[in-house]
Amino acid sequence: MKKTNITDLEKLNLKGNVKSVNEFSQVLHVDDAPSIENVKTFNTNGFLTNETIYYRGKARSTEEYTYLDGKLKTKVETLLTSSGYTTTYRYDYKENEIVVKVFEDDELAESSIKKIDKNNNVIYTKDSNLLFNTYCEKTYKYDKNDNLLLVTEDCYNEDGKNYSNTIKYEYKDALLVKMQHSNTITNDNIGFTEQYYYNNLNECTEIKVFIDNKLDSKQTKVYDNSLLTEHHFYENDDEIKFIKYEYDQKENITKKTVNEVSSNGTVTTIFTFKISYYNN
Repeated sequence: MKKTNITDLEKLNLKGNVKSVNEFSQVLHVDDAPSIENVKTFNTNGFLTNETIYYRGKARSTEEYTYLDGKLKTKVETLLTSSGYTTTYRYDYKENEIVVKVFEDDELAESSIKKIDKNNNVIYTKDSNLLFNTYCEKTYKYDKNDNLLLVTEDCYNEDGKNYSNTIKYEYKDALLVKMQHSNTITNDNIGFTEQYYYNNLNECTEIKVFIDNKLDSKQTKVYDNSLLTEHHFYENDDEIKFIKYEYDQKENITKKTVNEVSSNGTVTTIFTFKISYYNN
């Protein structure tokens, strides 16, 4: 059975009793100094309680979270601009079902339903936009080991079905090796295929994307003591992005250097993370 109620620290791959994470960024040769980008605060159980997003050093939006019996109860997003508004997410938990209602200020704007089987696998979701009268439904199928095999999505507007997507998953030795995407948007159902490759430690070292059986793009990854240290992105055999990671003693990321390559040169952005911890 899959684990339920995964903490935000686990989702963000943060280790230790993290209290907050402050994220800064600086574009080399453009910015004189790093500026604040994001501040996340967690409770002692590892769940987000507040997130503030900044733009050029000024707070632009906030997200506040409340919990009941260890489950997310509300999320309130506030846009801190002259035309700002508040979006409130309200979560209702039923047996094998989660219902979310989204309010723009006081108007019900969106709703979603998520159904879960006895093994805590998501088997059905429906996301509805009540303002535009559109919705999308997804169904999920699994094998006997709870590996996801197929996701089917159908989206509808006022005139009926608008488009559909499918994703098929293939595994080898319990590792994901292929994802086949297809859709009706392009009217040819070609879609694209992702293939995954691993080292002898079962770490994903390469991802290739094929369109119509031709290599379109790829990624390569380098690890040191099971920590991702380099991530390279290629299109048509040309490297377009290179990310380097640095970690602290708790194996949390403290620095991320992103190099984006174009015909005009390379733009380097450095992200730094200041992490504080609750006393153990």
